[in-house]
Amino acid sequence: MATKPPTMETELVLASDGAIYVSFEEEPPAGRRVFTGYALTADERAQHGTQSLLRWACLQLLALGSDGCVYIEEGAIEPEGRKEFRGYALTPQEVERVAQEIHRTAFNVTIAMRAK
Repeated sequence: MATKPPTMETELVLASDGAIYVSFEEEPPAGRRVFTGYALTADERAQHGTQSLLRWACLQLLALGSDGCVYIEEGAIEPEGRKEFRGYALTPQEVERVAQEIHRTAFNVTIAMRAK
C-alpha cells in the first residue's frame, strides 16, 4: 500500500495582482482583500506550461503558494478534490516585514548549506 506523501501547509501566496496574501483561520482584518483559490494538479501545471499559466494570470487571479502549488481564483476552476487557500492581503508595512524575514531566512539557509 502506497503511503500518501507529506503535505506542506500554505502560509502565503504571491498573487498576480501584486499582493501577498497570508492564510487565516477565523475572520481577516477589516478592509483587507481576500483571495480564495484552488490548486492546480501537477498534471495541469505540466499541461499548461509557463506561457499558458502567464496568459491565464492575465484573465483571472493566479497565485504561487509557499507550498509550491499554483492557485487559481475561486470560480475559475472546479474546486472538487483540490487543495484550497484562503488568505487576506498584507499592507505595505507587513509586506516589508515579510520580505525582511524571507531575506534573513534565505541568508541563514545559504550559510547552513555552504557549511555542509
